[in-house]
This record gives sequence, structure tokens and C-alpha cells, in this order.
Amino acid sequence: MAEAARYKRYPRFARDNGWQGRVEVHLAIGADGAIASLRVARGTGYSILDQQALEMVRSAKPQIAIPEGLRGKPFSVEIPVLFSLREPDA
Repeated sequence: MAEAARYKRYPRFARDNGWQGRVEVHLAIGADGAIASLRVARGTGYSILDQQALEMVRSAKPQIAIPEGLRGKPFSVEIPVLFSLREPDA
């Protein structure tokens, strides 16, 4: 999660409009280690925030090492992404 957070960007338009929320991103990894599926499982109600959460995960994926116990096996994970105006980086 820390690695993925490096790619998080709070869209200026969303900040300017006071939009906040939590996105649940569903990421499925195939046995080959590639992204098999990436989608918003639960959105914020703001497309710009939901799309940014997907882009964050997509950008971070090549930098994140798959744990040895999961290599060669398909798996999926839900990733929470919080967009809050109270965060220091907002």
C-alpha cells in the first residue's frame, strides 16, 4: 500500500469542489503476474476520484513485488483508496 500511495494524486478539480470519498479497487492478478482485472468495486460517486484510484493502482503495479507465496497463482485483493481533504498531501 505504501508503494501504491506514491502514485496517488488528488485531482485539483475534485479538491476545488470539496469532493472526498473512499474507493474500493478490486485488483485481480493472473498466474503470470499480470493484471487480469482492475475495476472499482465501490466508488465515491465522483468519477474523477474513482478513475484516479484505478490509475494509481495501475501505475504502482509494476513496482510492487508479488509475495513469494502467491507467485504463479492467480489471486485478487481489494484496495481501499481514501481521498480526504484532511490528509496532509491533499
